[in-house]
Amino acid sequence: MKTLKEIFVEYKSKGLALPAFNIDSFEIYQAVEDAVRETYLPCIVQLSPSEDQFIQAERLFLLVKKAQLDGLPIYLNMDHNKDMLRLEKLVGLGFDMVHFDGSSLDYDINLNVAQKFIKDIKLKYPEIMVEVEFNKINLVNDSLSLNSLTTPEKAQEFMTATNADLLAVSIGNLHGVSTTIPEHIDLDLLQKIFDKLSLNNFITLHGGSGIGDDQISNAIKFGIVKININTDLRLKFKESLDRNLKSISTEKIYEILSPTIEEVKQIIKHKLTLFSSSNYV
Repeated sequence: MKTLKEIFVEYKSKGLALPAFNIDSFEIYQAVEDAVRETYLPCIVQLSPSEDQFIQAERLFLLVKKAQLDGLPIYLNMDHNKDMLRLEKLVGLGFDMVHFDGSSLDYDINLNVAQKFIKDIKLKYPEIMVEVEFNKINLVNDSLSLNSLTTPEKAQEFMTATNADLLAVSIGNLHGVSTTIPEHIDLDLLQKIFDKLSLNNFITLHGGSGIGDDQISNAIKFGIVKININTDLRLKFKESLDRNLKSISTEKIYEILSPTIEEVKQIIKHKLTLFSSSNYV
């Protein structure tokens, strides 16, 4: 199986993107694995710190390793974490990438901490992919201001100084899904950021749920190679489970959950096919 870096290099050259699905539960993971088994298209599964507390990344690691033994191209990431000890432990365990999120820190402190972390971790694990973030990506209920957007010059400075592999950009994308205000990403800004970065750098889009397919398509054309998807899966899981609990008369948990897993799987297959298809225009 190709390394995650090899996938990123290939996808960047072809104008494709890799979906990264957050895992809230075993059922969400099962839906991802079933979708990959049907498409054999690569993806990342990842956990935020709160999801890690609920599931434990070590458990997800074992599930993914089993899938990889079956030949499924599923890769592992720790998402939005700034606990150095936890990140290093998961890298040592065998995670393919980690996301050091220092965006809540002062810019200079974030840069210095990221720089030291990446230097130390890559000395021990040269193949590890490290994602960084210096502009905090807002929630849908937060106000979006120019100050929260990624500036191309700082993006270049941060990536050069830290030797990070991937940069999570803030270009109008938001965590969560808004039912009132549609998200709009700034493709001109994305192009300027892309032009400033090294060929060895990759750009990631967080908050991929709630962004229209046409905007996602253009973002991929403009250099995005990893797109995080979480809320779309949560919303479908909740809606489907609510409906099934009312309509399915059984005490067997697997009979209640199986239709929900199937519905979530369809969303995952849609994302996999669109993001990983050169016909996605």
